[in-house]
Amino acid sequence: MTASGRYASPDSSFGRSTGNAAARGGALIAIAVLIGFLLLWKGGVGGSDSAVEAGPIDNGTSESTDDQGGDAADEGAGDEVASDTGEDGTETEEPVVEETTETVPVVVTRPPGEVRAAVANGTNTAGLAGARSGELATAGYVTAAVNAFNDTAVSNVYYIDGYGSDAEQVAIVLGGTAAVLRPATAEEITGLVAESNRPDVEGFHIVVVLGTDGVLG
Repeated sequence: MTASGRYASPDSSFGRSTGNAAARGGALIAIAVLIGFLLLWKGGVGGSDSAVEAGPIDNGTSESTDDQGGDAADEGAGDEVASDTGEDGTETEEPVVEETTETVPVVVTRPPGEVRAAVANGTNTAGLAGARSGELATAGYVTAAVNAFNDTAVSNVYYIDGYGSDAEQVAIVLGGTAAVLRPATAEEITGLVAESNRPDVEGFHIVVVLGTDGVLG
């Protein structure tokens, strides 16, 4: 027969309490494992609500391409602005260059046969007017040899309106230039010759006055 001790329980209550404690401990361990698992799952091991869906892998080329395109666009825009603005940033207008056409006067020279040119001798050299009028006649001009109203030192070629180019040709035939040309009215050129010769130059377009300077021979 077993002697009863101070800690013994005759109704086996101590054994039951020990079994209950072990059961509670196992339950606590299971709960702790479950909580740990839940925490790990919420932390990302099992996925999370804030997880981002996987997209195409960006290796940096897309951003680089966009940057290059943006730079090119900006460069083009900069060039365009530069062409429209000045150094101070204000818009400048391109100067408009107007094309100008210089009008060249048309020189009208009649056939010599349609031009009447008299030669008046303003010197003391006899026969000078006849010699020079002969040269004009050889060139095809209608001509006459007369005496000048006065003796003169300066040789000139007088012409009525519209016969400037013809008078220049007459001067050239006699060895002169355009420097000897003088415009005049019909009455003025008639008054250049001696009164006795004025009927001979009626209707003439040109009167050559020979002076002692010998410019026209």
